[in-house]
Parts: sequence; structure tokens; C-alpha cells
Amino acid sequence: MKRFDVGSRVHEPTYGHGSVIAVEDAFTRIQFDDSTVRKFLTSLAKIEPSSEPAPLKRPRARRKAKAKTATVSETEPAKVTKKTTKTAKKGATKTTASDA
Repeated sequence: MKRFDVGSRVHEPTYGHGSVIAVEDAFTRIQFDDSTVRKFLTSLAKIEPSSEPAPLKRPRARRKAKAKTATVSETEPAKVTKKTTKTAKKGATKTTASDA
């Protein structure tokens, strides 16, 4: 039975080149160059050792910081909605009734 060390480079006919990331009892996990991870039954898989080096990983792009914009409350006065107007009117009538 074939035995591979973690980190060794291998080639599988269907998926291509990859690196061994885990070796279990009867299984071998390989991360292929397209970043997919596959689990193979070692005794049945057609995995061959490879001397091709792993491709270089590009650093991930960072998001650019957004420019701060003025919020609505800073540029416009607060809008009065119908709901606030109704509650204000109800409260006004209740206070006038209690004053009398």
C-alpha cells in the first residue's frame, strides 16, 4: 500500500497536482492546486508522487477604506411623520382635558 507524508506533492489523473494535507488509516486528504480538498481511499486511488513544486499563493486583496459621508441627520432637519403627529395630537388633548 502507498504511503505519503503530509506536505508531499502528488499527482492524481482526474484532479491534477496537489499537496497531501492529512494521512489517516486508510484515507489520504489532498488539497489540489485549484484549492479543492478531496479525500481518497489510499488503496484504490491512483495517486503518484510528483516533483512539481506547489504554485505560489497570491496575497488576498484588501478592501479600500470608504470615505466618510455626512449622514441624513446632519444635512436635513428631522422629518415629521403622520404617526408622530397623531401621537402628539392625542397627547395634547389628554393634557388639556386633565387641566380642566
